[in-house]
Amino acid sequence: MWRRLWHTALPVLTIVLIAGGIFVGVSLGVWRHYRTESNDETAELVGLVAERYPDIDSADLVRALAQENADARATGEDILRTYGYTENDFATAGAMDYGKALLAIGLLAILCVGCALAIYLYYHDWRARRQIRNLVTYVQKLNDHVYDLRIESNRENELSLFANELYKITVTLKEASEYDRKIRRQLETALADISHQLKTPLTSLQIVLDNLESDPEMPPAVRQDFLRSSSRQVAAMSSLVTTLLNLAKFDNGTIRMQRRVMPVSDLITQVREKVEILADLQNIQLKVTGDLSAQIKVDPRWQAEALSNIVKNCIEHSPIGSTVEISVEDRVPYTRIAIRDHGAGIAPEDLHHIFERFYKAEGSSASSVGIGLSFARSVIKADQGQVSAKSALGQGSEFIVTYFHS
Repeated sequence: MWRRLWHTALPVLTIVLIAGGIFVGVSLGVWRHYRTESNDETAELVGLVAERYPDIDSADLVRALAQENADARATGEDILRTYGYTENDFATAGAMDYGKALLAIGLLAILCVGCALAIYLYYHDWRARRQIRNLVTYVQKLNDHVYDLRIESNRENELSLFANELYKITVTLKEASEYDRKIRRQLETALADISHQLKTPLTSLQIVLDNLESDPEMPPAVRQDFLRSSSRQVAAMSSLVTTLLNLAKFDNGTIRMQRRVMPVSDLITQVREKVEILADLQNIQLKVTGDLSAQIKVDPRWQAEALSNIVKNCIEHSPIGSTVEISVEDRVPYTRIAIRDHGAGIAPEDLHHIFERFYKAEGSSASSVGIGLSFARSVIKADQGQVSAKSALGQGSEFIVTYFHS
């Protein structure tokens, strides 16, 4: 506050000091002129006295001028009043000129200060009004979603501080707008992918049903293959729809985690039940090792869903006939579950994005939508856990889920 007050008062103080300096300088000049005039008039008076009264000793006359003499001053005042001069009049022309000059200087100084202050105040008001107009135009452009504007100001007034804060808001709005456009593009792509993922199994299912309906005499073996195919398509659609619904629930905050203490073995068992059909279809073996008796405090239902999504991702990216390893490590501060596959691995440029929603890496399968790992991370974080990934091309991938002990 004091700094802004100082910046406001500084111009006014400068104007007053300059005007005061001019007044003092001109007054000193007038005083020197008056002193010269007084000295001349005194010399003229001494000369006249010496000419008229030659018997007067000049030394006595000079001493009389240098010393104060109240009686002589009173006698002189009586003589001046005799000739019409009072104490309010100027007996000499020099004294009268000096008084007039001082009066003129005073009036000129007041006029200069008034004009300077008026000019300064007008300029200050004009600059403030211009700044307000610029801010109004700026806000109108913001309303039209134009964010490529700069109004940073280094002045120390309230409008400049407001302008700087408004610029910060602009930067935030611009970043939010760019992020929103990015999310909309991702959402459009994701909706197209989801539509395709639903349309493909629906089409296959319709073909299977048409075949079953049109051929009542179909051999039992063929009919059984068609039914298994239909079951896989329904399961795929059900899994996709369930994941989307669960992700929406977490986004809306409608899910409350029901945490309880349970052995890791129970959680792993639920995960295996959810992925065993997919593992069988891919001829993938699930290998579980480590301390399965470790106790963790989590929501069993949602953590089983989260870990199932990670295991499914590993199965889908594993070569047929390979193994997906699940290992458990129990320590004092945490319990860690590592899930590893032996697939093609993840490229370094994709590794940092695999947990982003609707992100599809370069080598993703055609059936991938990009929500499984994002959903898993949301669920694990909701239970105060962490998930990370390590991978190298040609060496598979490893997902590490850490649950911290209370």
